[in-house]
Formats: sequence, C-alpha cells, structure tokens
Amino acid sequence: MKQKIKLILIAFIMSCGLVITPEIHSFDMDTYHRIQSNFLQFLFHLFFELMYSINLSRLVMTALFIFLFLWLKFLSKSNIKLNWVQYLLSIILAIFAVSGLAFFTPNLQNGSWDVLFKGSVQLTKTAIMFVSWFWLYNYLQVSLMYMLTLFKFPKKEQVGRSHSRVPKFFKEHIFITAFFIYTLLLVPIVLMDFPGTVSYDTLVQLIQFNGDVPLRNDHPIFSTAMFGNAVKLATKMGNPSLGVFFHALYHMVGSAICVSYTAWVLNKLTKKIAPSYIYAGLMAFIPILNNLITVPVKDTMFSHAFTTAIATICLYLYERDTYFAKKSYLMTLLALTFAILLRKNTVYALIPVLIILIPFVLIKLLKKKDNHLVLTAIIILPLFISAGIEKGLVSYYNVENAVLQQEKFSIPFQQTARYVKKYKDEIPKEEKEIIDKVIDYDNLPKLYLPTRSDPVKESFRDNVTKKDIKAYLGVWAKQFKKHPDIYFEATMHQIFPLFTMTNHNTYYASLESTSKITPWTNEHFDIYNLKQPEANVGLSLVKMSFYKLFDNLPVLGLLNNYSMYIILIMMLLAIALYHKMTKVLWAMLPTLLLLGTLIVGPLMMAYHRYYIPFVLMAPIYLALVYIELNKKKQTAETQNEIEEENTVIDETVEDGLDLPFEA
Repeated sequence: MKQKIKLILIAFIMSCGLVITPEIHSFDMDTYHRIQSNFLQFLFHLFFELMYSINLSRLVMTALFIFLFLWLKFLSKSNIKLNWVQYLLSIILAIFAVSGLAFFTPNLQNGSWDVLFKGSVQLTKTAIMFVSWFWLYNYLQVSLMYMLTLFKFPKKEQVGRSHSRVPKFFKEHIFITAFFIYTLLLVPIVLMDFPGTVSYDTLVQLIQFNGDVPLRNDHPIFSTAMFGNAVKLATKMGNPSLGVFFHALYHMVGSAICVSYTAWVLNKLTKKIAPSYIYAGLMAFIPILNNLITVPVKDTMFSHAFTTAIATICLYLYERDTYFAKKSYLMTLLALTFAILLRKNTVYALIPVLIILIPFVLIKLLKKKDNHLVLTAIIILPLFISAGIEKGLVSYYNVENAVLQQEKFSIPFQQTARYVKKYKDEIPKEEKEIIDKVIDYDNLPKLYLPTRSDPVKESFRDNVTKKDIKAYLGVWAKQFKKHPDIYFEATMHQIFPLFTMTNHNTYYASLESTSKITPWTNEHFDIYNLKQPEANVGLSLVKMSFYKLFDNLPVLGLLNNYSMYIILIMMLLAIALYHKMTKVLWAMLPTLLLLGTLIVGPLMMAYHRYYIPFVLMAPIYLALVYIELNKKKQTAETQNEIEEENTVIDETVEDGLDLPFEA
C-alpha cells in the first residue's frame, strides 16, 4: 500500500513538473496583500504561479498522470536498480532540461538562467521541474535496462529451418535485402523532391566552383568538386537542375550502401535478422534523415560513411574472424577515407583515438600478447590517402587553403559576447580595446545569437595578430574569474539542444523555399537556372509541412528528434562505464569525440544535418550493450547451474549413493 501511494505521488508531481515552464506570470496583488501570514502569501503565490504555468487541459493532464502511474507501477516490479553513474547522468540531463526551458523565457534570444531563481516561488517551481525531469530520466534508464535484460541472449538462427517464416533469401542476403528496403522507401521522396534542394552552403560551393568568388577550403573541396561537376555535366546536357538530381542519386545510392552494410554488421553481431531490417527501414523512414538525401550537403554522406566505419570496427572487436574473412577492412578504409574527405571532424575524432591506441598496441606487441596492430594501420592509412587526394584537388582547382582563425574560437567568442551584453558597464576601457582588436566590441550585444556563433565570428578582424589573440585570451580569463556563471550559461545556451528532448527540427527545405530567401540567392538561382518543375513544387512543399507536423506527433516525433539518440547514447555510455564494457567504450570513443567537436562548433539549434551521425549510430551501440549485458547474464546463469549441479552431487555423495565417473 505504501509503495502504491509513493508511486501515485511521484506520478502526480511528474505530470505537473514535466509540463510547467519557468515563465513568470502576473496574479491578483490586491488579494495577495490582504493575506497577513508570509507563509500563506507564499502558498497563494505558488499555487497561482503553478496554475498559470500548466497550459494543458485537465483531460490531457489526467491521461498523463494515469500513463505515468501505470508505467512506474510496471517498472517497480522489475526490481532494477540504477548505479551511481546513471543517477549522475539523470542529474546532468535534468539540468539541461530545466536550463533549456529557461532559455526560451521570454524567448530564445533573451532567455537566461535568472528566471529560475527570482524569488522563493520561482525557486520552488524550479525544484519541482528539476525533480520531475530527474525522475523521468531515472525511469527512462530503468526502462532501458529492463528492455536490454528482459530476454536471454538470442541464439544464432539456423538458415533453412523448416518452421521459419522468413524466406531463405532474406536470411542469406542481408545486405541486398536491406538495400532494397532502404531504396524502396527513398525513391518516392527523391522523385517527389525532384530535382533536389540547394541550401545556402551548397549554393556558395557552386558559386566558388564556377569561379564567381575565390574557391576556399571553408567547405571540403571534395564535396565542392562532387556537386560542382554534377551541375557542370548537367549544364552540358542543357539542364543545370539535373546536376542537383544527379547528386541526390549519389546520396541515395551511397547512403543505401552504407546503411545496408551497417545492417549486415548488425546481423553478424546480434545473430538476428530483425534488427538489420528494422534498422534499414527506420533510417529511410525518419524525416531528419531522408530529408537530407536530396540536399547536396557534405554532412549526409559524411555521417553515413563515418557510421559504417564505426560499424566495421565494432565487427572487428566482436567478430574478428568474420571481419577478415569478409574483407571488411576494405570497407573500413573506404568509409574512413570518404568521411575524412567530407568533414575534418573525422580527423579530430580519430587523432585522439590513435594517441591512446598506438601506445596500447606497442605495449601489447612488446609483451607478445594479442594486439590491434592491423586495426591501427587500417585507421591510419585513410589519413594519408585522404590527405593525398585533397592535396591533388587543392592543386588542381587552385584552392585558397588558408585556415580561418575564428573557427577555433566559437565558445570563447560566445562567452565574451554574452558577458558584454550583460555586464557592459563593468568592463574597463583597456579591456574593451583589447576585445575590439579581435572582434567588433561595440556591436557584440546586437550580433550575439545564443545558439549560433557565426555572427560574432564574422566580426573577426582581418588584421588580427598572435599578440592580439594572446591579449584577448588574457581578458577572457580575467572576466571568467569575475562572472564564471555567465560563461557556463553562454555555453549551456548554445549546446542545450543536443541534450534536451523538447527541441524541434525546424529546418526543412525545398528548392522552392530556398530560392526565395534573399535577393542575393534569388539572383544566383536564376544565373545557374536552378528550377523545380511546377508539378514538384506542390509535392515538395506539402512534404516539408508534413515533416514539421511529424515532429509534433506522439512517439513518431520522438523518433525524429536527434537529441533522443544522443541521450540514448549517453545512457548506454553510463551502463558501459559502470559495467566496464571495454569493447563498447573503445567503439564509442570516436563518436564521443565527434560529439565534442560539435559542442565547440558554431551552431546547435535546428540544423539537424550536423547530428545525424548519432541517429545512425545509436542502434549499433544499443546492440553492443545488449550483447554485453546478456553475455554477463549468460555467464551468471551458467555459473548458477554449475553450483546447483555440484550441490546435488555433494548431497548425493553424503547420502552414500554410487555415482558414475562422468558425474
């Protein structure tokens, strides 16, 4: 009875705390002042604030409460206990959830942590929100553990068993079947969006390729050359727009190969067919993935290639004989080379791994133990191959290969801009002058966008010296000592969309919508004659509006939220850390480093193309943790069976019975 009352109370608090926002509301001050007791005034204010903060109808709130109670009651029977790493993760995610809500009050541009701590009523409301989100993440982790440990580790399916409902071809040809499923779902989208979508970045790449502005390395030259040559070929054929379609076909086929190969790896890891085909179907179905197939941005093929490389490395870690027998090392080489050519983030994710891996391999080699020398070589080789290809392309296309200094300072520039916006009157003249030598000090409050560092970075002075940078970093460190909370707040405001479930993927586009953003873009769409047939305009616009609706649908909307996959990876990481799953941690390391490069990057909100690697990779890590947990479970069960058998033997011996030698 006590347990049921406890669950009812938790479900009731969560059903309120998960839907309220930090926004401060006005209330009846005359009635408030008529109350003599300070405590009763506090209660009056708190109840009114909570009432105005709950915007859902009583029917929806009741349904939410019932669902939460039934969910918690079901989980309470599992007797699953979380470890301290999982509790710590829930605290961190709850902080992100509450902070994210605060940053939207009154709006995303002017939101601040301050709203969470304005008086005792706001502090109480913040505590209710925090506890509710903390409980939610705890129960989500319990649910994850329940799903991962519910069934015994599946035995390998025997091909050709007479009672199986799965056709033999589907069992024997995972790659081909997954390729068919994936392309079957994508072809209608590619045709619907014909010829494809040209975003701002890809338009800039085309302009650079055609020589209208200098060709720089702001965008990978490999990507620029791929798209530019596709449009060049189509122009010779009399229709430049066909070049966008050619690139969409390249994306579709390339991503199909990567997804299908990853699906094949999942089959080899789990010994099951269903995960492979579910993976292929899901990766083609989710709008944040299939929407980008028709957009010639570098991130799409980079994400798929990077994921395939990680999948093959997982195969090496768990099924090394299969890895070499099926020559999967060739796919590792190819996928990593493509990933590096398409985004430098791959290098930043690989170099730290190699710094850790190489000494480890050398020590193992000296001790004449099993080592990963071959894998290390396979990871290093693409670095040299891609460097050679890029060098050849840079020389051939005469690319300006200068590195933009400001790209390294996204986080400190954002922190300085927020500091100036909030404490401008406190900054001494000499510090203002030092900052102004690097970025435009006077315009920082106007340029500052909390979730996007590009406007501040673009004010970077052309004549900045190393001495100026050093002086700026000195001021940056001094200001951090004065108001460290502003620095943390600025960083949280920029990265919170990565770790909250409440954000939306607002960036969907079609050729029609992107061609009417600014006069400058309109002009170049006309110059290059990039047009969409009238029959496709309506289809692509309806598709775009459906995608935005999809984001708000129950269950489906969560599947389409990239943050859900990042949070899932974090939850799997917590399990792997606590249970010391060494192979899983090695497999996760490049992905975590990739996430780190995005945290220090320029943009977090809405541009889901940066985050699709985590959508693609989360199912792989889910499979690995499932394998590890069930291996431990199998080992424990086997040990118990041996102990029980030994107990029976001992008891039998004590009874004086004769036993056969085998027993």
